Amino acid sequence: MEYLQEFPLVFFTLLVQMAVGMVLVGKCVLGNEADRALREGVRRQNVAALLLFAVAVIISFVHLGTPLHAPFTLLHVTQSWLSREILMIGLMGLALLWLVVVGRKNHALEGEKKAMIVAGLCGIALLFVMSCVYNQATMPGWRNWGVFTAFLASMCLLGGSWHGVVLSLRKEGAPVRALGPCLVWAILGLVLMAVSLPLAIPARAAFVNPVSRLLPPACIAWSHGLHALASGLGVVLLALAAARGMQGKGFRPALTVPAFLLIVLGEGFGRLVFYLSYSRLGM
Repeated sequence: MEYLQEFPLVFFTLLVQMAVGMVLVGKCVLGNEADRALREGVRRQNVAALLLFAVAVIISFVHLGTPLHAPFTLLHVTQSWLSREILMIGLMGLALLWLVVVGRKNHALEGEKKAMIVAGLCGIALLFVMSCVYNQATMPGWRNWGVFTAFLASMCLLGGSWHGVVLSLRKEGAPVRALGPCLVWAILGLVLMAVSLPLAIPARAAFVNPVSRLLPPACIAWSHGLHALASGLGVVLLALAAARGMQGKGFRPALTVPAFLLIVLGEGFGRLVFYLSYSRLGM
């Protein structure tokens, strides 16, 4: 049952990171594209990002002892990273709402692009603040840039692979120019993951707490390996799909959907290991 206590945080962090990734990748997919159908598709994904973000916030309340007390934490915004996280969640929600409202206006393409940039920057700032919440003295694997890098990796992987799925399902077919951003963001996520994983395991065995038995130290390294394998295979499938699309053979959901599911599985498993590793390695 101890494992189940971590699931709200797993879903909360991954859904927030996916919402941010959807906006940033959507901005790159849109580019200067004059295709009206593509613009409408990106706008629908912005709405989906807002809904996803709202679901994440609701899930986060499950982890709070008394959710109604959350607004009072803003009184400590100058001292507490948790208070700053709640403040940034509110700002990010407003930025996404503004983006959706602007997108509903006719002939507001330039304003919508600016709103996407603002929402994306707010999202990255939110991820940074979220990572600072985990900067705990009791967890050597969290006292570095690895947490922020891992959060950025999830953002890139989930956002890029999701837009790949959406483009592959278009009846009109996916524009070749739009395939590149999906793949580039996913590869960037894989690179960031490769940077973050070594930082997640403390070098000193003295930090291991022998009292907790949630996740043995040996399992942590193997678990991170499985996480990287699943997400890496997902990026490989996405690359194969993009290569077929660029060659005119069709950008098929038969490849993009399994790619997305593998990445979701890998990131979800990796995030669960992230939280369980605290119980094992905390001093």
